[in-house]
Amino acid sequence: MTLERSLFSVRRLAAGAFACVAVLWLSGCSSTYLTPGPKADLQEETPADLQAGFAAKPTLKFPASIVAMHVQGPAYNNFALGRRGGAVDGGGRYTVVTTRDDAEQAELERLGKLPQVAGLASVNRMLLPERISSERDLRLAASRLQADVVWLYTFDTRFFDNDQAKPLTVVSLGLAPTHKISVSTVASALLVDTRTGYVYGAYEATAQAQTLASSWGSQDSADEQRQLTERDAFSKLTAEFSRSWPGLVARHSAGS
Repeated sequence: MTLERSLFSVRRLAAGAFACVAVLWLSGCSSTYLTPGPKADLQEETPADLQAGFAAKPTLKFPASIVAMHVQGPAYNNFALGRRGGAVDGGGRYTVVTTRDDAEQAELERLGKLPQVAGLASVNRMLLPERISSERDLRLAASRLQADVVWLYTFDTRFFDNDQAKPLTVVSLGLAPTHKISVSTVASALLVDTRTGYVYGAYEATAQAQTLASSWGSQDSADEQRQLTERDAFSKLTAEFSRSWPGLVARHSAGS
């Protein structure tokens, strides 16, 4: 009798385990990935009307010192930042991301070596107000480093379900490869006069990737895809900045 009960218990456990695996397989949802938060609306930093646009004047002198600042929308977060931190928000209009990976840092160091660049620096949370409510708050932080211009850049990274052609806020990392997911990043930037808010240039670059959702398998691997597309877009963005810099130097050196 004891042996029969033991066998019965084993069968029940096996059946329960099989049912759990079957549910996971059929649902295709072993875990989920929250897509990153919003970009910074840099359009808000451009003058609202013609009169305000012409009122801002360039004050750039060469060699110029630059502060590079990664800004995102309010309450921005992503999977990596959620684990290690490195964002200053405070409930304002912008979130400033103060951490960088090695690839992003290397790109910025190349910009710092361009002709007529006196140096390229970054800000940390000690230089930022607790609540960042306007573009002036960003320029004020740059002024504390005696920067002539501030390069504001942001990432708009989105995940799309190719089967349904719609953007996603949550990506299912399923066991069955049922959906092709594409990741698209648009990197945008403005080069702004620290003293006056005059906009010297606007830059934009795009990168894309596509794969099956199940090939990621985990939140770490899904977020790695986000980082790869953002690195690609940022590399193109810094290349565009490098190409335009000699013309900007020539134009504003002649006017100074």
